[in-house]
Amino acid sequence: MVVPALDRAGLEMVVVSLVRTLGRLGHDAGVVCIERAGELGEQLLAEGVRIKVVPTPGLRTNVFPANLANHFRQVAPDVVHVHSGAWLKAVRAGRMASSGATISTLHGIWPDPPWYVPAYSAIAAAQTDRIVAVSTSLSLHLVRAFRVSPAKIDVIENGVDATWFSPAPRTGWLHRELGIDPANRIVGTVGRLHSVKNHALLIDAFAIVHDKLPSTVLVIVGEGSLRLKLEQRIASKGLGHAVFLPGVSSDVRAYYREFDLFVLSSVIEGTSISGLEAMACGVGTVATEVGGNASLLGGGAHGTLVPSDDAEAMANAILQLLSDDDKRLRLAVAARKDVVENHSEEAVARQYLQTYRRALDGRRSAVWHD
Repeated sequence: MVVPALDRAGLEMVVVSLVRTLGRLGHDAGVVCIERAGELGEQLLAEGVRIKVVPTPGLRTNVFPANLANHFRQVAPDVVHVHSGAWLKAVRAGRMASSGATISTLHGIWPDPPWYVPAYSAIAAAQTDRIVAVSTSLSLHLVRAFRVSPAKIDVIENGVDATWFSPAPRTGWLHRELGIDPANRIVGTVGRLHSVKNHALLIDAFAIVHDKLPSTVLVIVGEGSLRLKLEQRIASKGLGHAVFLPGVSSDVRAYYREFDLFVLSSVIEGTSISGLEAMACGVGTVATEVGGNASLLGGGAHGTLVPSDDAEAMANAILQLLSDDDKRLRLAVAARKDVVENHSEEAVARQYLQTYRRALDGRRSAVWHD
């Protein structure tokens, strides 16, 4: 696996999960970080997983990633699996080292990327044996933006540990922690405080909800560069007593289990890890209809979908589910069932193994043909 770093975030958690699961299935999976190991990298290292930091800075290394290529020559991997943020560098290094098949997973797209990203991605796509998109919408983006042949793309949605992330009786610890009435409803979300998560929309929607249902509070779990701006937005709406930003948590499962409703307000999304975690914990969900969210919620069979730019629509969806316990529970049960059946870590890992084999078979055929 090749990543920039293994910090605690969605993409990185997908990589960690895949490495661990492949190991349980009898395969030797290691990780190369081209910037730093990160918190999750240190955890994997302590578990005995091969973690190697190979600094590959600057734009020049997109053309000549010598250090990375040397590492690949030493390890001689059967598969180089690249994740967002390291695509062209890792693919070029793999070719320089004559490594095995190259796979790349596109986890999402960023709004207004630097000028060179589309061009570099198109070059990388042409040199990659197989490309995985974590949602159908991302596979279509690959075809449109980078002219990738649909035959070269596999759609593999993300997975989570549905045994760890599971429903449990509510303990009320979060009500006590926040100092709120035990009868208060908790609307929550988990994610980096970044513009793509669009917490501003969620706060605007919650202002409408709180006006109509004052006993409701909002909890936004996560940290990021937008904390100050979000705090100012909360204060400007007079919601300082009803919106809480507890920061990063090492056990987000405990939060999910206390939420009455989970809301995903992103403007861009592949297959949301926090969405899958909340669904696995049996929490009713409202999500913006962007990227892979529609598939995640089964087109509305596992939760409620709303436009990504309509605070009133989001507020109405939240109010409707909070006022209809039967519907919220019915959707939550369906969501949990879908995660268990279709988004387990082992099911996802086995899909990746099929992609690895297809790529290796294609590489052998190409070599034989030459």
